[in-house]
Amino acid sequence: MAHTCERRGPGRSRSGSAAVSRTAAQEVGRRGSGDGAQEPLPNPNQPLSQELPGSIAPLPSESAASASTDQPHRKRKWQSGSQEDERPSPSYRRPAKRSRREAYVKGPLLGRGGFGSVYAGTRRSDGLPVAIKYVSKRGTQRLRVEGQGRLPLEVVLMNLVNSAPACPNVLQLLEWFDRPRRYTLILERPLPCQDLESFCEENGRLEESLAKKVLLQLITALKHCESRGVLHRDVKPENLLISTDSHEIKLLDFGCGDLLKDSAYKHFAGTLQYAPPEWFRQHRYHAGPATVWSVGGVTLYNILCGCFPFRGALRVTSKSRLRFPRELSTGKRQKSRPDPGEACGVFLNTVLCVTECRQLIRWCLSVAASDRPSLDDIERHPWLH
Repeated sequence: MAHTCERRGPGRSRSGSAAVSRTAAQEVGRRGSGDGAQEPLPNPNQPLSQELPGSIAPLPSESAASASTDQPHRKRKWQSGSQEDERPSPSYRRPAKRSRREAYVKGPLLGRGGFGSVYAGTRRSDGLPVAIKYVSKRGTQRLRVEGQGRLPLEVVLMNLVNSAPACPNVLQLLEWFDRPRRYTLILERPLPCQDLESFCEENGRLEESLAKKVLLQLITALKHCESRGVLHRDVKPENLLISTDSHEIKLLDFGCGDLLKDSAYKHFAGTLQYAPPEWFRQHRYHAGPATVWSVGGVTLYNILCGCFPFRGALRVTSKSRLRFPRELSTGKRQKSRPDPGEACGVFLNTVLCVTECRQLIRWCLSVAASDRPSLDDIERHPWLH
């Protein structure tokens, strides 16, 4: 569910130099590269036991809500358009008391990567389809939350984004289990659905009308995460579920996420093909511009064009000309002169939208972080209306 792969459009072959293998090694920072402290692997001589007991506890006071790691300077930075007193008050779920096997039936493997493994599952009590995610404790970051002890960072982030009022475009964490060597996360599994990467591989590049719908939902999900003080850091088609019926989108996999902050991040977590140029140049990036680069730039280009806009860090950091498919936003062609901004020589169009889609992608892929739009700017862009 979180593998990295360069996709080609139907009928287009993969070249050995350009194709990216689906390996966990390409998911950088999934373990031990975040800005927080790491928790060592438990004593391997400790005997295995059942899941640790626990309960769902309310969020501590405002001062306690600033979860911290062993690094005392690390504090949650809330960046939201709402006022401080409108901030949600989530509950931190403690590990479930019963065992996973008592509550859920494990099905076939759905995906495997640097994060661990994800299986299809069913809740025994009512037959609810779920996803069962196993995460090794080796290198897993944990946050110390006052009154709650040390919780896995991914669990903390998902509890923050799932607290009421929840966002329909963010996958829900139903409960979790704590074993000596791994965590087990029980996630919702809407049906029928598949990850957006697989959806595009089976159906080809998205039509612009569907790409608009996907992008608007993704922006809704990311703005919701931002309002809860959460940065996802690994937005890509593989981490988006799409309903094959309604085309509803859900953002998943917060394994690379972190608490949102105003200052720069100095450790990369995510997938390098979606990393912004400032990371390659300065080894630092800020949340907003990096998110816009990966979402409105690389992801949007990917689902519309069937490939990545760049083939290496050198081109990411340079002002190289983008190439677009001939049919993207062409409408009725005016056989007069080629668009000077297009490397592939697509003719100008009398329809207004001919340049809007491409202009938005170019804007989001601005080399200078300060030149990129915000999520609000993207949401208001003419191409989406």
